Amino acid sequence: MPPARIALWVMTLGGIALMLRSLFGEPIPLPYALAAFLAYTLWIGLGVVLPQLEVFGDVLWRGDTEAKEVALTFDDGPHPEHTRRVLEVLKARSVPATFFLVGNKVAAHPEVARAIVDAGHAVGLHSYHHDRLYALRSPARITEDIARAQREVEAATGQRVSLFRPPIGYVSPRVAAGAQRAQVTLVAWSAKGRDGLRRTTVEEAAQRLIRGLEPGAILLLHDAAERDDFEPIAPEVLPQLLDAIDAQGYRVVPLERFLEVDEG
Repeated sequence: MPPARIALWVMTLGGIALMLRSLFGEPIPLPYALAAFLAYTLWIGLGVVLPQLEVFGDVLWRGDTEAKEVALTFDDGPHPEHTRRVLEVLKARSVPATFFLVGNKVAAHPEVARAIVDAGHAVGLHSYHHDRLYALRSPARITEDIARAQREVEAATGQRVSLFRPPIGYVSPRVAAGAQRAQVTLVAWSAKGRDGLRRTTVEEAAQRLIRGLEPGAILLLHDAAERDDFEPIAPEVLPQLLDAIDAQGYRVVPLERFLEVDEG
């Protein structure tokens, strides 16, 4: 069990103990009670926004390997123009990637989802509508959303996919429960370029990802803007990133490689 999840259990049991003491013994002084409550709330919040902590469920955020291997992942597509530009760069450099697709975008552009698979890349799920309040939805609603996205991707590509990266990457207890019911693997990242933000420059995104190069790194870029309201910079970031990967002796491998390593 990840240390952060153990810490949550310890804090939860400690909170229950304090409550029982207040009910049946001497009340806890208010400042201590408030401090304990704030610490517990902060830890839960960190667990949601930092999926790498694995507070609420198992998350694949890096490969458990000592080999100089990294995986490339892309979010928020497909897009009929921008995704194809990313595919061209990947083809020119002969590297594999995994694209986490938004279900309603797949419904609008099934031919692009098919092109991703035909080019030899893997696909995963990134919800159906990319709801920014996804982490607050009920487990049942999340399970149904995942299933709907699965059906759309399967119709477009012929593949039943089970890799799932939640919108914005947040993993709340509800997201973890919904993903478990849907029998999908939660996927995060070890380094991201923040290229999903309009203000991020090519150099900033490339340097963030290059600094994150380590054995088993899962790198996050975007082949489309979340709302398709600006042109992603991933096609310009990729050459710098791939040059650094080569220069440092790393190799880009399919994300599934890290699943195989983790399973022994």
